[in-house]
Amino acid sequence: MACLMPQSHTEVIAGPVGECAAVANDSASLPEDHSGDEAAIVILPKNPTEWDKKMEQEFRKLALAEAKGTLSRERAARLEELTNWRNSLLDPPTSEETLLQIRRDRLLEKTEELLRAYVEFQEAPGKKRAAA
Repeated sequence: MACLMPQSHTEVIAGPVGECAAVANDSASLPEDHSGDEAAIVILPKNPTEWDKKMEQEFRKLALAEAKGTLSRERAARLEELTNWRNSLLDPPTSEETLLQIRRDRLLEKTEELLRAYVEFQEAPGKKRAAA
């Protein structure tokens, strides 16, 4: 389990952490050597509040490198990050689009649950036939 805290929080966590939830537009990953048994500190970059000329120049430079096929994996990740920021800052989704996306996500979750239940249902008779 991971719990996100502000960078200014300096207190050490001695015991198990309670349940935490966080919503973020950006993705974060744990260090490769993290076993999951101890607490991990994950620092998320701060999202910009406006799209500036410097970001536009970096975005265009990376997009051009991608078009030429000379973009490295790290720079591709940066381009993806800039693309997400650019889309959200220059053309933010309307409230209707946000609600529609929430509805889609819920329908996908329900569909996944139904498919999982169906697969379990179909595998159950196969196990009984093999045992007979």
